[in-house]
Amino acid sequence: MLTRFYCVAFARALMLSESLRRLILRGLCAYAALLSPLALADDDLAGMADSVSQGATSGTKSALNIAQFIGVLGVIGSIIALKSMKNNPQVKPWHIGLAFVGGLILIVIPQIIKKGQTQMGMTAVSVGG
Repeated sequence: MLTRFYCVAFARALMLSESLRRLILRGLCAYAALLSPLALADDDLAGMADSVSQGATSGTKSALNIAQFIGVLGVIGSIIALKSMKNNPQVKPWHIGLAFVGGLILIVIPQIIKKGQTQMGMTAVSVGG
């Protein structure tokens, strides 16, 4: 009988702690949602568009750096796969060739963009770091 009472009390305490945790999290999220527009509302619409533009520019540079890194990993991985091709019958030569060519394309993306800009008569911009 006493064990049942302890189980009921434990279950009630657990439910109370869960509901308090949920209320505290909800209050913190509401507080953060209330403060963030006030903290960032120091500019007009043109300033907000300018911030988005600067973010996109830095995001483009980061994306190109990540693409080059993935290209280097693809080339290195294809060379390693070429060595292990004789031990693994599931690795096909065209898989390795595709990985190698794809890696090379990812590595030279900034040069392709720069060459395209100069051919179109645009001012060449440094895009990859």
